[in-house]
Amino acid sequence: MKASFISTATLLNTTRSDMARLQAGIAKANIELDKGRYADVGLELGYKIGTTLDLRQQLDDSIAQKQSNDLTSVRLATSQSALTQIRSDGEAFLALVAPGRLSDGSASVVTQAASAKLAAFVAQMNTSTSGQFVFGGINTEQRPLNAYETSPQSAAKAAFAKAFQDKFGFAPGTQPGAAQITATQMQSFLDNEATALFADPLWGKNWSTASDTNIRTEIGPNEIATTSTSANAQAFRQLAMLYTLGSDIGLGSLSSATQDVVYNKMRSIAGQATLGVTTIQADLGTVEARLTTLGNAHEARKTILTGGFNSLEGVDAAEAKTRLDGLTTQLQISYSLTSQMKKLSLMDYV
Repeated sequence: MKASFISTATLLNTTRSDMARLQAGIAKANIELDKGRYADVGLELGYKIGTTLDLRQQLDDSIAQKQSNDLTSVRLATSQSALTQIRSDGEAFLALVAPGRLSDGSASVVTQAASAKLAAFVAQMNTSTSGQFVFGGINTEQRPLNAYETSPQSAAKAAFAKAFQDKFGFAPGTQPGAAQITATQMQSFLDNEATALFADPLWGKNWSTASDTNIRTEIGPNEIATTSTSANAQAFRQLAMLYTLGSDIGLGSLSSATQDVVYNKMRSIAGQATLGVTTIQADLGTVEARLTTLGNAHEARKTILTGGFNSLEGVDAAEAKTRLDGLTTQLQISYSLTSQMKKLSLMDYV
């Protein structure tokens, strides 16, 4: 028979060890009640921990993709808003120069409208969101278009004036010799010198700092889409040409026949440009619709993945609360017993 030694220290240490066990159990129950999952998932699940980690990684990847797509959606929405205004202004200007709407006094009206719309067009093309210019292509840090009406004279305005003077021998605007410009001469200028100002390399030299390369974004697993457009698109060059001709060619000084040539050119450019802007909007709209579909798919995927790892590592909140209450009661009893044990000594019974 083995003899056991009893002492006051042994009695006290017994209750202390119970207190440590109960405190650890309470801490564990509190964590599980707060987080809704095992305090030590690896200990509880064993080899199944790999499955729950994989599910959580998939959810994290899906959330990161959703956040990226949300930022892309903001850029697309900002672009669409600016494009809508640009197209609306182009259509309004086209209506202004439509046959049957012009009269002998229309030149000054068209000139003023073109000047105002050119300034508005440049401002819309320099639209930005979150510090990035949406029409700069991949060059999002610089303003895509240079201002036209500036002091000192902008490069684009100076280039147009020089091309006109080289062609006709005098600067554009109200000039005595402007009435002598024939329709044939004006048609040649519009088709050649003027058109060259809005084509490369002069467009990039005088007007644009945008990149020809648009932003391509991964919007889903193995799915990449073009999520921006560039100020260098043909439709935008045409609008810049349209408003430049209207504001700076000196319509009021031209003969009626020469004015008709300019108006015909404006109608042609305006029609092509507004159609081009509509096409750009449709392309971006297709991406927006796809992002909406992917967003809905993310929510469904989130529900499935969350349910998957919750079924493995989740705890019953009611059971955890009952366990916490039981452990707390036991700890309080242990404290009480310890307090009473401290008052006892075996020497009192010797």
